[in-house]
Amino acid sequence: MNNIFKHYFSIALAALSVLASCSKKNNDTPPAENSNITYAISNVGGGYPSQTTYIQGLKDLNINTLDNSKATEMPSFSSQWSYGGAIYMTNFGAPATMTKYTFDANGKAVAAGKLVVPGANTFSSIEFVNATEAYASVGGGLAKVIKFNPSTLQQTGEIDLSSVFKKNAAYTFYLGMKVRDGKLFLAVQYLDANYSPLEHIAFVAVLDLATSKVDKLISDARTSNLFLAGSSISGFAEDSNGDLYIQGQGSGNVPSGILRIKKGATDFDSTYFFDLKAATGKNCSGLYLFSNGLAFTTQIQDPADAYESKGPNFRYYKIDLAAKTSLGDLSAALPNIYGSSTSIMRKFDDNNITFVVSSNKENSIYNYNISSGAVAKKISLNSGTCTGLDKIK
Repeated sequence: MNNIFKHYFSIALAALSVLASCSKKNNDTPPAENSNITYAISNVGGGYPSQTTYIQGLKDLNINTLDNSKATEMPSFSSQWSYGGAIYMTNFGAPATMTKYTFDANGKAVAAGKLVVPGANTFSSIEFVNATEAYASVGGGLAKVIKFNPSTLQQTGEIDLSSVFKKNAAYTFYLGMKVRDGKLFLAVQYLDANYSPLEHIAFVAVLDLATSKVDKLISDARTSNLFLAGSSISGFAEDSNGDLYIQGQGSGNVPSGILRIKKGATDFDSTYFFDLKAATGKNCSGLYLFSNGLAFTTQIQDPADAYESKGPNFRYYKIDLAAKTSLGDLSAALPNIYGSSTSIMRKFDDNNITFVVSSNKENSIYNYNISSGAVAKKISLNSGTCTGLDKIK
């Protein structure tokens, strides 16, 4: 059995091939918008499957330590997504539930609505377009992507994905996604009965939002395993030109790498491939792209332990997408991190990258100064592993 994919299957996602959907409103009234709360953070404590997620709002990040004394608790592992001054928490465990939260003056999270999908186990990926339009892929039911209103948490449509099924696939996962030019680009992963890749190929379904239909399924054999879907670990990125970059973790003898779909196109760019294994020396996972081409990934240290049963096994690496080269380890002083389940990088201002270090030695928030390259610890977390960090205002 392929333990890497079984790990992702059991911990992060669950049979992301089908859904049946309905929604309901929560009777809780959200608090009035509070300009004092600027950041939202979530942390997870406990061991799978007995985990608890803690969420809270912060006025700023100018603190030395953070605990859960002011946090709101959610049962199970939950991923954090943010849009429009609110956060959307998606739990792991049936039925798939998305809960919208706003924050009161003290940073306490207050539920403002729910979207529930009976028959599905989790929301795997969410893409916000505007205040009334968003899309989500989920798993454990019928082959669909749902369209919903993020303001009201009401489902407003769906896209049938049955045309991208492969009959010989035991499991079909619908993962990371990106909306551009009226199309939704959706990563698709096919697994066999042993949780191994059915084919060592990267697949992306191109969905037309005007017709709510699948245009086509595109593929590329230069990399594989587009398995990144969560709110913390990203595999899709769009640059300032509107070009879309998609990171594959690789599988078998196929290396991890980055593919491109140029602005206005709906096929992979045959002239571009960034072989991350060749550039960094090892396979990598994730893609974090910021302004002026600043980009990062995480390098897998021990290829035999990519699911991290032996401990933290990933390191942050800086990369150059245009030159297709590695710029090296972010900082030799940093410990290896748990990168298969969480790695977070955010650009909250023009001068800094804020990122999370979760290891067996510490749980912390760090700062990378873009101009100097200096790395420094910002906040020590006494609150569990950080799985969500967003600026909401």
